[in-house]
Amino acid sequence: MPKEHFPCLLLLNDIHISKDNIPEFTANWQEALDICHRMDVHEIALGGDLFLSRAAQSLDVLLAVHDALLSAAESGIRVVMAEGNHDKVDQEDPRGYCHVFDQHPNVLVADDYLSLPAPEGQHFILHLISYFPEDGSFCDKLETVKKNALQPEKLNFLYIHEGINGALSQPGDKELPTNIFGDFDKVFVGHYHNRTIIPCTRIEYIGSSRQHNFGEDEEKGYTVLYNDGEHEFIRNQVNTRYRTLDVPLEEAGIHLADQLEEIRAEGRYKVRVRVHCLPEQVAGVDRTKLLEAGASKVEITTAESHPTKITSTELFERYDKGKIRESYEEFCRERRIEDPELGIIYLSQIDGTTCGD
Repeated sequence: MPKEHFPCLLLLNDIHISKDNIPEFTANWQEALDICHRMDVHEIALGGDLFLSRAAQSLDVLLAVHDALLSAAESGIRVVMAEGNHDKVDQEDPRGYCHVFDQHPNVLVADDYLSLPAPEGQHFILHLISYFPEDGSFCDKLETVKKNALQPEKLNFLYIHEGINGALSQPGDKELPTNIFGDFDKVFVGHYHNRTIIPCTRIEYIGSSRQHNFGEDEEKGYTVLYNDGEHEFIRNQVNTRYRTLDVPLEEAGIHLADQLEEIRAEGRYKVRVRVHCLPEQVAGVDRTKLLEAGASKVEITTAESHPTKITSTELFERYDKGKIRESYEEFCRERRIEDPELGIIYLSQIDGTTCGD
């Protein structure tokens, strides 16, 4: 008698392999394979941003991905890939870096979209669309899926890599409206790294497969789909985690040092300590002691006890989210930073407060 409820597909996205994080990528990928082994899952869907750099991939990066895909093949696991924005040089081109591997016998790469067949006992169809610009051709690709690929006798799930209005605290200028996804029973999304469900919708950002820096929360990992359409989040356990401890100056002494030593003993965290104090108290912060106790980074945040009036007109320029983003993009141009998009995603999470009011 066939099982009525069983796992059948693992989703992960935003792996962001680069020449600087190959061991982290390898551990991340192996954990995904181990989950598949444990749960008897034979298919992985990668929802974009396998790579970090859009400019070029080094040989060691390409070989690491090559070896990861071979490991999946040896385990009898098929890997289906949709391109993310970091996986393409030209964002409107159907082909990106993932297509380098599309001749592996266990690899299938979407040019624009793919609809995965549902084996016997599976009650949903998963449609994947590669990244295309939100203000470009993505909506055309979505309409094509709606017109040609939906199956009314099944649950229709969508897996994409896009910015959608409502996922961040402040909307982006080019984000997609939620109402265009109403034909789908569930929408799984990569691109923004923190997990969130857009209120009053069936749209869920499933989070990146691991933490990449202190700006991300710890809820990272994998999403497993079951044959009846249910899904389960499985937290990443193998990669380094990032934690921020915010403390006032009076709590930055021996007890904090003890806490840092305990965290270091676990061997799982990089810790940023932010000490909050008045400007005249900065000299009292013992950075060295905190670093020796296990902090990876120590920052000091000061608050003016008596606000100082500044008369320079330039300093009263309004710095809202748009102005901050403009300054950041100019910074990247001046320093020839090849791909500022990841930073822009984080800037998009700034609330609407305007500096200089």
